Amino acid sequence: KLIILIISELDIIVKDKLQQTVNTMKKIKNKKTLFTTKWITSTALMTALVIATGFLPAVQITASGRLYWCDCVIFLAAYILDPVAAFIAGGIGTMLYDVIAGSAYMMAASLIIHGLQAATVSAVLRFVFNKLPKKLEPVWAVIASILGAVIVVLGYFIQRYYILQTEWIYIGDKAIANVVQEITGITVAMIICYATSFKKQLEKNNLLPDFHAEVIGKKNLTPDESKESSEKHDTAELTKKENSDMPE
Repeated sequence: KLIILIISELDIIVKDKLQQTVNTMKKIKNKKTLFTTKWITSTALMTALVIATGFLPAVQITASGRLYWCDCVIFLAAYILDPVAAFIAGGIGTMLYDVIAGSAYMMAASLIIHGLQAATVSAVLRFVFNKLPKKLEPVWAVIASILGAVIVVLGYFIQRYYILQTEWIYIGDKAIANVVQEITGITVAMIICYATSFKKQLEKNNLLPDFHAEVIGKKNLTPDESKESSEKHDTAELTKKENSDMPE
């Protein structure tokens, strides 16, 4: 009888634990997804490209200033990604480059300056110029990029003058190189994003993450509503693609 009682109690405990596990798994399954796979992949890819372009041969502009190519990708990331993803690509990307390249003393400045550069350009395009005519987006992108360029030039000026306390000749020399680097970065990014069909092809094939619809819009939805919203979004994108493929 004692053995039967023990087995009975163990059976009850096991069933209770299994039920708790099932309930936990259901909660995990129904948990709202704040960052989609597409968003994570796009952000990681642009971050990796920022790091990679940092290792391209730099061009000597002034006696102590060089042109680095990573700004081309930073501006491109700002054009196609949301402010959070753009900050990660620009800030984390350049910070990791500094660590790998052996310039760890620059990592904090790179994180803040280039992170704010990319996030500002992206935010201005999406939240300030979003109501303006879409066909003039390249114009708005240039204006937003100028703001990002100013952040970079002023940011490094403040770092060199107040933190590193370098001489004025060195600061001016580096500032000239920064200006040339930003102009080059904007030009190359604009050509890739708007002079070619690069961004249009990403949008046409539903490869760009919709941060507002996929992340912000899901925060106040129940799991079922979130799933329904995602299905509607996919259907709308498919219809848009089919319409764009129809001959005129």
